Amino acid sequence: MVGSLRGEECMCEVQLGGSGGRTVTVCVPVTIPATTCPIELAHRLCHHHNIPVYLHQELSEKLSEFMRERTEEHHRRQDQRAIDNLRDGRLSLPEVAAAWATRYSQVHIILPSLHIYSRKVGEGGCESEVVASMYHSLVHSPAAANLLGLEHSFAAAVSSLVAQREDALHQIRERQTQEMSQTVSQVGSGLTDDDVNKLAARHLEDAQLAEVQWDSTITGLKESQRREFRNFVTESFAGKEIQTPVTPKDFVAIGADTVVVESTEPAQEESFTIHLGAQMKQMHNLRLLSAHGLQLCKYQAHQASDIPPQRIQTSMSLYSHNLNGLVLLVDDRINTYIGIKREFGRVCSKSTELHFPELDDQLEGVRNIVPQVVQWRRDHPPPQYENDDETQSAPPVPQHLKAGDFYMTRHSNLADVHVVFHMIVDDTLRSGDINSRHPVILGLRNVLKVACLGDITTLTIPLLLTNTMSEEMTMSWCQKRAELVYKCIKGFMMEMTSWGGAEMKNMQFLVPKGISEDLFQHLASMLPNIFRVSNPLVVKSS
Repeated sequence: MVGSLRGEECMCEVQLGGSGGRTVTVCVPVTIPATTCPIELAHRLCHHHNIPVYLHQELSEKLSEFMRERTEEHHRRQDQRAIDNLRDGRLSLPEVAAAWATRYSQVHIILPSLHIYSRKVGEGGCESEVVASMYHSLVHSPAAANLLGLEHSFAAAVSSLVAQREDALHQIRERQTQEMSQTVSQVGSGLTDDDVNKLAARHLEDAQLAEVQWDSTITGLKESQRREFRNFVTESFAGKEIQTPVTPKDFVAIGADTVVVESTEPAQEESFTIHLGAQMKQMHNLRLLSAHGLQLCKYQAHQASDIPPQRIQTSMSLYSHNLNGLVLLVDDRINTYIGIKREFGRVCSKSTELHFPELDDQLEGVRNIVPQVVQWRRDHPPPQYENDDETQSAPPVPQHLKAGDFYMTRHSNLADVHVVFHMIVDDTLRSGDINSRHPVILGLRNVLKVACLGDITTLTIPLLLTNTMSEEMTMSWCQKRAELVYKCIKGFMMEMTSWGGAEMKNMQFLVPKGISEDLFQHLASMLPNIFRVSNPLVVKSS
């Protein structure tokens, strides 16, 4: 292989074969610096010159070696010419210094604290940390309006598409119901049970096909929004003037000017300021409110052109030391199929998760870890004490998460929540005689500890340890349960000084929506008696 340098173009001559066999010589011009893939170039040469296929690998290797050598030689000559011009005075030293300063500032803007990120990536970190730092800087700068407007437009487009999906599936179900009713009514007069079964199978197939098509469209839109968002953040941080990406019209409903969501305003609420601590007392804000837990996750009804204030607050505190957490009571199945889990999944699906994995991906990661948890419990059984009955065998280790366990999911597309603690509960909470050693109560202590270590300074927990009211929850039952949770949470908050991490500034107690006003006032009056409420000292002059 030989080559002669002609400006920025080299003639590459390659000899293939040999060792007593047939020799093929190929001469092709190659642009330097090389930007062409050598494998692709070798494939085109084999196809154009009828070169045997078995010589493709050898040709691509020699082309790659030639391009690398000539590119290095080209850069060396360029560097030498620059040094000679600077030595001979043909270049101005201040101009060169200014050019280097400009390049350095651009790199410094794009990668702040470059040595830290280089170390993180070298240790197995990822590029998302750099993008997170860029986003945090932009959202606290004059560019925040464009950034939040982009997020809001993305959410409006996805919410509109999800609404279209629900409407289309609803129409399909109604049409299929009518067809099934007509078919069943004709059984025995021309139709048989086989016809009904065939129609049911066809309905199921059509419904699944329509659902998959809509899900594919929504997923494609979300992936496109993630790419556009990352490019927008990177280029905006580099100081480039770019236009806000426009969502394709195919994904936006015609005339959809309003994003339909429920109001997050609670019907009843009371707030208190308390001081806790043995010597150095810390001030905390307590809030009792009557609302559905998912109302804290939904944005208020707003026009598509207006950015809701909750989005601004959530975005500005997303990568800060003041995060918001919510305890959600769920069963031991890690999915979004039924109950409050399904409602929560629908809330998350109405806008694109631009910073963290989607909810389904996070739950999949949790499901993969559960077998390790089960195995650890098998390897570390609880200790047996002397007063325990030796004839009584240890309880079997469950194959899934048990009451008091919880798993966390991260979110950037919810209204007032960044982290959700999915607490596993069971039917034992319906009893009125639980104590402070109940697994769910101990689970709340672990939630508070994780929240302190994770910079979560606002936490919302269900006061009655239930999502809805039922018949057995009388006023005395609710007062007894509230007193237990109040006292346990107070003890846990007093332990925070020994845990380290962030200080819990705001604690919100949530009671089910629709609770009677008398019961709500009873629960609110219990707070000043259990916690130390901060009251002003009134001094009367004589």
